[in-house]
Amino acid sequence: MLVQFMILPALSHLLSFLFALFYKKFRLKKLWLGLWITLFCVLVCGYIWAVSNFDCDVVDHLFSIMLPFAAMLLYIFSFMVCGFFGRAFNTRKIWHRLCVPFVVIVPFFIFLFFCWSLMVHPYGEISDEPLEQNDLAATQDADYEMFLSESDAWGDDSKTVSFREKNDSVFFKFTYNMCANTGYDYDESKLTIQFGGTSDGKWILMDSEKSVVVRKLKKSIEDYSQELSTDDVLDGDVSSVVLKDYKRKTRRRLYFPNAKLSHVYDAMTIEKTFESFMPPRETYTTLSYRDVAKKCNDPRNVFVESIVHSRQNKTAAEQVKILDQKDSLELNKSEEK
Repeated sequence: MLVQFMILPALSHLLSFLFALFYKKFRLKKLWLGLWITLFCVLVCGYIWAVSNFDCDVVDHLFSIMLPFAAMLLYIFSFMVCGFFGRAFNTRKIWHRLCVPFVVIVPFFIFLFFCWSLMVHPYGEISDEPLEQNDLAATQDADYEMFLSESDAWGDDSKTVSFREKNDSVFFKFTYNMCANTGYDYDESKLTIQFGGTSDGKWILMDSEKSVVVRKLKKSIEDYSQELSTDDVLDGDVSSVVLKDYKRKTRRRLYFPNAKLSHVYDAMTIEKTFESFMPPRETYTTLSYRDVAKKCNDPRNVFVESIVHSRQNKTAAEQVKILDQKDSLELNKSEEK
Protein backbone atom coordinates (compact mmCIF):
# COMPACT_ATOMS: atom_id res chain seq x y z
CA MET A 1 0.00 0.00 0.00
CA LEU A 2 2.82 2.41 0.90
CA VAL A 3 4.68 1.67 -2.35
CA GLN A 4 1.51 2.32 -4.37
CA PHE A 5 0.99 5.58 -2.50
CA MET A 6 4.55 6.71 -3.28
CA ILE A 7 4.09 5.88 -7.00
CA LEU A 8 1.15 8.30 -7.34
CA PRO A 9 3.18 11.56 -7.56
CA ALA A 10 5.52 10.10 -10.18
CA LEU A 11 2.56 8.72 -12.13
CA SER A 12 0.72 12.07 -12.12
CA HIS A 13 3.77 13.86 -13.55
CA LEU A 14 4.24 11.17 -16.17
CA LEU A 15 0.59 11.57 -17.20
CA SER A 16 1.09 15.34 -17.39
CA PHE A 17 3.99 14.77 -19.76
CA LEU A 18 2.04 12.23 -21.88
CA PHE A 19 -1.19 14.28 -22.10
CA ALA A 20 0.79 17.31 -23.28
CA LEU A 21 2.71 15.13 -25.76
CA PHE A 22 -0.53 13.59 -27.09
CA TYR A 23 -2.02 17.09 -27.39
CA LYS A 24 0.90 18.02 -29.64
CA LYS A 25 1.12 14.80 -31.71
CA PHE A 26 -2.43 13.47 -32.09
CA ARG A 27 -5.97 14.52 -32.79
CA LEU A 28 -8.74 15.03 -30.19
CA LYS A 29 -6.78 17.90 -28.72
CA LYS A 30 -9.69 18.99 -26.52
CA LEU A 31 -9.76 15.52 -24.93
CA TRP A 32 -6.06 15.56 -23.99
CA LEU A 33 -6.28 19.15 -22.78
CA GLY A 34 -9.38 18.31 -20.72
CA LEU A 35 -7.67 15.31 -19.15
CA TRP A 36 -4.62 17.44 -18.30
CA ILE A 37 -6.77 20.16 -16.67
CA THR A 38 -8.82 17.56 -14.77
CA LEU A 39 -5.68 15.91 -13.41
CA PHE A 40 -4.29 19.31 -12.41
CA CYS A 41 -7.48 20.19 -10.49
CA VAL A 42 -7.52 16.81 -8.75
CA LEU A 43 -3.93 17.31 -7.60
CA VAL A 44 -4.58 20.82 -6.23
CA CYS A 45 -7.75 19.74 -4.39
CA GLY A 46 -6.00 16.63 -3.07
CA TYR A 47 -3.10 18.66 -1.66
CA ILE A 48 -5.42 21.18 -0.02
CA TRP A 49 -7.39 18.35 1.56
CA ALA A 50 -4.21 16.62 2.78
CA VAL A 51 -2.83 19.77 4.42
CA SER A 52 -6.15 20.75 6.04
CA ASN A 53 -6.83 17.25 7.42
CA PHE A 54 -3.33 16.30 8.54
CA ASP A 55 -2.55 16.86 12.22
CA CYS A 56 0.67 18.85 11.93
CA ASP A 57 2.78 19.03 15.07
CA VAL A 58 5.43 21.56 14.12
CA VAL A 59 7.31 24.49 15.60
CA ASP A 60 4.57 27.09 15.26
CA HIS A 61 1.37 27.82 13.38
CA LEU A 62 3.08 29.80 10.61
CA PHE A 63 5.60 27.03 10.02
CA SER A 64 2.85 24.38 9.95
CA ILE A 65 1.06 26.28 7.16
CA MET A 66 3.93 27.67 5.09
CA LEU A 67 6.12 24.59 4.73
CA PRO A 68 3.40 22.22 3.37
CA PHE A 69 2.10 25.10 1.23
CA ALA A 70 5.58 25.71 -0.21
CA ALA A 71 5.94 21.99 -0.90
CA MET A 72 2.55 22.02 -2.66
CA LEU A 73 3.57 24.96 -4.90
CA LEU A 74 6.84 23.21 -5.74
CA TYR A 75 4.99 20.01 -6.64
CA ILE A 76 2.40 21.81 -8.79
CA PHE A 77 5.18 23.79 -10.50
CA SER A 78 7.01 20.56 -11.40
CA PHE A 79 3.70 19.14 -12.70
CA MET A 80 3.32 22.11 -15.05
CA VAL A 81 6.98 21.88 -16.12
CA CYS A 82 6.33 18.26 -17.15
CA GLY A 83 3.40 19.49 -19.24
CA PHE A 84 5.50 22.13 -20.99
CA PHE A 85 8.22 19.54 -21.54
CA GLY A 86 5.64 17.26 -23.20
CA ARG A 87 4.63 20.10 -25.56
CA ALA A 88 8.25 20.80 -26.46
CA PHE A 89 9.43 17.16 -26.56
CA ASN A 90 11.31 16.21 -29.73
CA THR A 91 12.25 12.55 -30.27
CA ARG A 92 15.14 13.57 -32.51
CA LYS A 93 16.93 15.39 -29.70
CA ILE A 94 19.00 13.05 -27.53
CA TRP A 95 18.96 15.31 -24.46
CA HIS A 96 15.14 15.36 -24.59
CA ARG A 97 15.09 11.57 -24.38
CA LEU A 98 17.64 11.63 -21.55
CA CYS A 99 15.40 13.99 -19.56
CA VAL A 100 12.37 11.67 -19.64
CA PRO A 101 13.43 9.61 -16.54
CA PHE A 102 13.57 12.84 -14.51
CA VAL A 103 9.84 13.23 -15.14
CA VAL A 104 9.41 10.32 -12.69
CA ILE A 105 12.41 10.84 -10.37
CA VAL A 106 12.06 14.57 -9.55
CA PRO A 107 8.40 14.53 -8.42
CA PHE A 108 9.09 11.46 -6.30
CA PHE A 109 11.65 13.36 -4.20
CA ILE A 110 9.47 16.46 -4.09
CA PHE A 111 6.68 14.30 -2.69
CA LEU A 112 9.07 12.95 -0.05
CA PHE A 113 9.80 16.54 0.98
CA PHE A 114 6.07 17.22 1.20
CA CYS A 115 5.52 14.19 3.44
CA TRP A 116 8.42 15.26 5.64
CA SER A 117 6.93 18.75 6.01
CA LEU A 118 3.71 17.20 7.32
CA MET A 119 5.28 14.72 9.75
CA VAL A 120 8.10 16.83 11.20
CA HIS A 121 7.75 18.09 14.78
CA PRO A 122 9.99 19.86 17.32
CA TYR A 123 12.22 17.55 19.34
CA GLY A 124 12.62 17.86 23.10
CA GLU A 125 12.25 21.03 25.15
CA ILE A 126 14.36 24.11 25.89
CA SER A 127 13.82 26.32 28.93
CA ASP A 128 15.80 29.50 29.72
CA GLU A 129 15.14 31.22 33.03
CA PRO A 130 16.90 33.37 35.65
CA LEU A 131 18.66 31.65 38.52
CA GLU A 132 16.88 31.58 41.86
CA GLN A 133 18.43 33.08 44.98
CA ASN A 134 19.15 29.70 46.58
CA ASP A 135 21.17 28.71 43.48
CA LEU A 136 23.15 31.95 43.57
CA ALA A 137 23.85 31.45 47.27
CA ALA A 138 25.31 27.98 46.58
CA THR A 139 27.73 28.97 43.83
CA GLN A 140 30.86 28.40 45.97
CA ASP A 141 32.56 31.01 43.75
CA ALA A 142 32.13 28.79 40.67
CA ASP A 143 31.73 30.29 37.20
CA TYR A 144 29.15 27.74 36.11
CA GLU A 145 27.86 24.25 36.79
CA MET A 146 26.24 21.84 34.37
CA PHE A 147 25.04 18.26 34.55
CA LEU A 148 23.27 15.57 32.58
CA SER A 149 20.81 13.25 34.36
CA GLU A 150 20.09 10.14 32.34
CA SER A 151 17.39 7.67 33.28
CA ASP A 152 15.31 4.84 31.92
CA ALA A 153 11.57 5.38 31.35
CA TRP A 154 10.65 4.53 34.96
CA GLY A 155 13.55 6.30 36.65
CA ASP A 156 14.84 3.02 38.11
CA ASP A 157 18.38 3.41 36.80
CA SER A 158 19.57 7.02 36.91
CA LYS A 159 23.06 8.40 36.34
CA THR A 160 24.22 12.01 36.69
CA VAL A 161 27.40 13.52 35.25
CA SER A 162 28.26 16.98 36.65
CA PHE A 163 30.89 19.58 35.80
CA ARG A 164 31.90 22.76 37.60
CA GLU A 165 34.49 25.39 36.68
CA LYS A 166 36.14 27.50 39.34
CA ASN A 167 39.25 29.69 39.00
CA ASP A 168 39.98 28.24 35.50
CA SER A 169 39.87 24.69 36.93
CA VAL A 170 37.24 22.19 35.85
CA PHE A 171 35.90 19.59 38.27
CA PHE A 172 33.93 16.41 37.58
CA LYS A 173 31.44 14.44 39.67
CA PHE A 174 29.45 11.27 38.97
CA THR A 175 26.45 9.98 40.96
CA TYR A 176 24.24 6.94 40.55
CA ASN A 177 20.70 6.46 41.84
CA MET A 178 18.60 3.32 41.90
CA CYS A 179 14.81 3.24 42.44
CA ALA A 180 14.93 6.82 43.70
CA ASN A 181 13.90 9.13 40.88
CA THR A 182 10.22 8.38 40.41
CA GLY A 183 7.71 11.02 41.44
CA TYR A 184 4.00 11.61 40.96
CA ASP A 185 2.31 14.61 39.39
CA TYR A 186 -1.07 14.94 41.12
CA ASP A 187 -2.33 17.54 38.66
CA GLU A 188 -1.57 15.37 35.63
CA SER A 189 -2.19 12.06 37.46
CA LYS A 190 0.92 10.40 36.09
CA LEU A 191 4.35 9.19 37.16
CA THR A 192 7.18 11.58 36.39
CA ILE A 193 10.96 11.44 36.41
CA GLN A 194 12.75 13.70 38.89
CA PHE A 195 16.15 14.85 37.60
CA GLY A 196 19.10 16.38 39.35
CA GLY A 197 20.92 13.59 41.13
CA THR A 198 22.02 13.68 44.76
CA SER A 199 24.80 15.37 46.69
CA ASP A 200 26.75 12.10 46.84
CA GLY A 201 30.02 11.76 45.00
CA LYS A 202 33.22 13.78 45.16
CA TRP A 203 34.41 16.56 42.89
CA ILE A 204 37.52 15.49 40.97
CA LEU A 205 39.92 17.92 39.29
CA MET A 206 40.23 17.29 35.53
CA ASP A 207 43.32 17.64 33.37
CA SER A 208 43.69 20.39 30.78
CA GLU A 209 42.79 18.17 27.80
CA LYS A 210 39.46 17.07 29.27
CA SER A 211 38.78 20.61 30.50
CA VAL A 212 38.86 21.82 26.88
CA VAL A 213 36.22 19.22 25.97
CA VAL A 214 34.02 20.37 28.86
CA ARG A 215 34.24 24.02 27.81
CA LYS A 216 33.28 23.08 24.23
CA LEU A 217 30.37 21.11 25.67
CA LYS A 218 29.21 24.19 27.57
CA LYS A 219 29.33 26.21 24.37
CA SER A 220 27.28 23.53 22.57
CA ILE A 221 24.61 23.70 25.29
CA GLU A 222 24.49 27.50 25.09
CA ASP A 223 24.17 27.45 21.29
CA TYR A 224 21.70 24.56 21.11
CA SER A 225 18.48 25.36 19.27
CA GLN A 226 15.48 23.11 18.96
CA GLU A 227 15.84 20.43 16.30
CA LEU A 228 13.17 18.78 14.18
CA SER A 229 12.40 15.09 14.02
CA THR A 230 9.92 12.80 12.29
CA ASP A 231 10.33 9.99 14.83
CA ASP A 232 7.85 9.56 17.70
CA VAL A 233 9.42 7.30 20.34
CA LEU A 234 6.90 6.88 23.14
CA ASP A 235 9.08 4.94 25.57
CA GLY A 236 12.75 4.60 26.42
CA ASP A 237 15.61 6.53 27.97
CA VAL A 238 15.31 10.22 28.79
CA SER A 239 17.98 12.81 29.55
CA SER A 240 17.90 16.21 31.19
CA VAL A 241 20.71 18.73 30.73
CA VAL A 242 20.99 21.74 33.04
CA LEU A 243 23.48 24.59 32.72
CA LYS A 244 23.68 27.07 35.62
CA ASP A 245 25.70 30.09 34.56
CA TYR A 246 26.47 31.91 37.82
CA LYS A 247 28.11 34.88 36.08
CA ARG A 248 25.12 35.55 33.83
CA LYS A 249 22.68 34.43 36.56
CA THR A 250 20.79 32.24 34.09
CA ARG A 251 19.77 28.62 33.89
CA ARG A 252 19.20 26.60 30.72
CA ARG A 253 17.36 23.28 30.76
CA LEU A 254 17.34 20.86 27.84
CA TYR A 255 15.05 17.83 27.77
CA PHE A 256 16.15 15.01 25.44
CA PRO A 257 13.82 12.00 25.08
CA ASN A 258 15.44 9.15 23.14
CA ALA A 259 17.96 11.30 21.28
CA LYS A 260 19.64 8.30 19.63
CA LEU A 261 16.34 6.85 18.40
CA SER A 262 14.96 10.23 17.30
CA HIS A 263 17.98 10.86 15.03
CA VAL A 264 18.70 14.41 16.21
CA TYR A 265 22.39 15.08 15.69
CA ASP A 266 23.08 18.04 18.01
CA ALA A 267 21.18 16.59 20.99
CA MET A 268 22.84 13.22 20.46
CA THR A 269 26.29 14.86 20.35
CA ILE A 270 25.71 16.68 23.66
CA GLU A 271 24.39 13.49 25.26
CA LYS A 272 27.28 11.35 24.00
CA THR A 273 29.86 13.89 25.20
CA PHE A 274 28.45 13.72 28.72
CA GLU A 275 28.29 9.92 28.55
CA SER A 276 31.95 9.70 27.50
CA PHE A 277 32.89 10.83 31.04
CA MET A 278 30.81 8.13 32.75
CA PRO A 279 32.83 5.38 34.44
CA PRO A 280 32.23 1.72 33.45
CA ARG A 281 29.01 0.31 34.89
CA GLU A 282 30.78 -2.37 36.94
CA THR A 283 32.51 0.36 38.96
CA TYR A 284 29.30 1.67 40.52
CA THR A 285 26.88 -1.30 40.47
CA THR A 286 26.99 -5.06 40.04
CA LEU A 287 23.38 -5.20 38.76
CA SER A 288 22.36 -5.24 35.13
CA TYR A 289 19.55 -3.04 33.81
CA ARG A 290 17.14 -5.98 34.03
CA ASP A 291 18.18 -6.74 37.62
CA VAL A 292 17.66 -3.10 38.59
CA ALA A 293 14.17 -3.08 37.04
CA LYS A 294 13.30 -6.27 38.93
CA LYS A 295 14.61 -4.88 42.21
CA CYS A 296 12.66 -1.64 41.82
CA ASN A 297 9.42 -3.36 40.84
CA ASP A 298 8.06 -4.11 44.32
CA PRO A 299 8.82 -0.68 45.81
CA ARG A 300 7.12 0.93 42.86
CA ASN A 301 3.97 -1.14 43.38
CA VAL A 302 3.83 -0.02 47.00
CA PHE A 303 4.48 3.53 45.88
CA VAL A 304 1.67 3.51 43.31
CA GLU A 305 -0.68 1.91 45.82
CA SER A 306 0.06 4.67 48.31
CA ILE A 307 -0.63 7.21 45.56
CA VAL A 308 -4.05 5.70 44.91
CA HIS A 309 -4.91 5.82 48.62
CA SER A 310 -3.66 9.39 48.93
CA ARG A 311 -5.74 10.40 45.92
CA GLN A 312 -8.80 8.75 47.47
CA ASN A 313 -8.16 10.53 50.76
CA LYS A 314 -7.69 13.82 48.92
CA THR A 315 -11.00 13.33 47.07
CA ALA A 316 -12.77 12.44 50.31
CA ALA A 317 -11.36 15.53 52.01
CA GLU A 318 -12.58 17.71 49.14
CA GLN A 319 -16.06 16.20 49.40
CA VAL A 320 -16.12 16.85 53.15
CA LYS A 321 -15.05 20.43 52.50
CA ILE A 322 -17.88 20.89 49.98
CA LEU A 323 -20.42 19.48 52.46
CA ASP A 324 -19.12 21.82 55.19
CA GLN A 325 -19.52 24.77 52.84
CA LYS A 326 -23.10 23.74 52.04
CA ASP A 327 -23.94 23.37 55.75
CA SER A 328 -22.43 26.76 56.49
CA LEU A 329 -24.43 28.34 53.66
CA GLU A 330 -27.69 26.79 54.88
CA LEU A 331 -26.94 27.94 58.42
CA ASN A 332 -26.41 31.52 57.26
CA LYS A 333 -29.68 31.45 55.36
CA SER A 334 -31.58 30.20 58.42
CA GLU A 335 -30.05 32.94 60.58
CA GLU A 336 -31.10 35.61 58.06
CA LYS A 337 -34.72 34.37 58.25
